[in-house]
Amino acid sequence: GRVQVPCQGLDTASLERCELYFGITATRPALASSSLVMGIVPRDADGSGLQVQQNGNSSNVVPFTTAQLLAENLHPVANPAVDHNGAIYTTISGSKGQQVPVSIYRISPHGEVEPFASGIANATALAFAPDGELYVSSRHTGKILRVDANGTVSSIADKLGIVTGIAFDSQGRLHVGDRRGTIYQLTGSGEPRSLAKLPPSIAAYHLAFDQQDRLYVSYPTLSGYDNLYVITPDGECQTLATGLGRPQGIALDREQNLYIVSHVGGEGGVFKRTPDGELQQVVAGVNLVGIAFGMDTELILTDNSAVYKLDADVQGQS
Repeated sequence: GRVQVPCQGLDTASLERCELYFGITATRPALASSSLVMGIVPRDADGSGLQVQQNGNSSNVVPFTTAQLLAENLHPVANPAVDHNGAIYTTISGSKGQQVPVSIYRISPHGEVEPFASGIANATALAFAPDGELYVSSRHTGKILRVDANGTVSSIADKLGIVTGIAFDSQGRLHVGDRRGTIYQLTGSGEPRSLAKLPPSIAAYHLAFDQQDRLYVSYPTLSGYDNLYVITPDGECQTLATGLGRPQGIALDREQNLYIVSHVGGEGGVFKRTPDGELQQVVAGVNLVGIAFGMDTELILTDNSAVYKLDADVQGQS
């Protein structure tokens, strides 16, 4: 990830002597001017603060936090899921039709990683139902599967196309995104009802509900200039934001701010959209895919191979 640091008083005649310190780790700026320094965060940054140094002079130290790696050698393609005990669930999704030994892993609140469920072809999106059981979509088979506390898998719906994103509303109704262009609402018997039509995605739909049961949908296309949508309970679809680059995972906090993994203006990471429409980058990162809120004030983030925890001092919606 890259960070931009506004500053004053840099000597423009010796910008080559400027360094950014992430804790005790120094790196040369990728770009520097008299009022701005841009740096690439080094892999071993310790997160104890950020400081600019030049010609023996040091700036004040500003807070800077780095994410903690929880697990790697995975393949998440959507949001992680967090249960009521704080355990994190994520996938090895695999390429189309690939059979992997373990489909879903569970990470305990203490960071212990263990296999949880197997036999799911291209496990994609994860979501917990109000009763606490885990649901997962299989984009290869077009099925929605339920996984009980022992990791036993059962099918609850099928013939849903290239099924990707899933989410439950406040009434416990499961909503499913077929990335070919349909958002379904499932009946109690698992029958799909078309709720809304959207343009198709090259990768996946990502779904999240707010406290008013409005459904937010993000997805990447080939254009690189994508939209964020919101769908009302009666199926009315509205464009909420434009100009996003490959938007993916989404989640809401208790203040109904929407957090979205995307690129905006060439910068990648997590962006917060306030209820009045203001968009602000809050996390810098490359190749991020999914996002969820942990038990306390943590963000759980996934890229295409790993899971991270970041103290964001924000609580997710209950």
